[in-house]
Amino acid sequence: MLVLLTEDDEDYAEIIAETLRRESHDVVIAGTVNGALRFTRQGFPDLAVLDVMLPDGSGIDVSRALREARPDLPIVFLSSLDRAGDVVAALDAGGDDYITKPFHPHKLLARIRAVARRATTDQGEPQRPADGIAGDGVEFDDHAHVAYLDASDLKCTRLEFDILRELAAVPGQVLSHAYLNERIWGYTNMKDGTLLKGHISSIRRKLRKAGDRNETIRTVHGVGYALATR
Repeated sequence: MLVLLTEDDEDYAEIIAETLRRESHDVVIAGTVNGALRFTRQGFPDLAVLDVMLPDGSGIDVSRALREARPDLPIVFLSSLDRAGDVVAALDAGGDDYITKPFHPHKLLARIRAVARRATTDQGEPQRPADGIAGDGVEFDDHAHVAYLDASDLKCTRLEFDILRELAAVPGQVLSHAYLNERIWGYTNMKDGTLLKGHISSIRRKLRKAGDRNETIRTVHGVGYALATR
């Protein structure tokens, strides 16, 4: 697998790259936004690992460009920023996962395996016809992988669609954080729910933008989330 790594700290970048190479991945290192974008004009990665803070901009800019060119590309963000707003901004730009620095290289490998496995599974699933309305007016087209609210395209990312789909499969029923983490990312050993919360927050904003005036996704504190029913 060809991995695009954006990291301006050369020593840190080489440590990450060597960890990936030991797993038989090919790695292209770019220390700037412009360097990453130049590479994508010549070739395209199978997965991207993007540092948020770069000398000439943000990995978020790279993510948006990658998503526009290839919507299904797995993207993992790295950052020393750990505020909820920072996480949500990265997820809104198309990130599948967000890892805060410092981290153990094996943690990065585990998360890369998870997002890559999810992307492969999605591509290999048989296409199903549109499944109509589920829950509080949310409609799904599984063939196009698009979610709607009252005919308005929510413009969900792949993972946002999958989270909504899990909730809509059992409208009104509370799904735990551990269950959703296992179903979406393939692991449950997350010390906090920042990543899941970030995706839920992003989905809620998109629902509100589409005209949602209800609490379509209900939070049960300390337990999980449920899709409201009409």
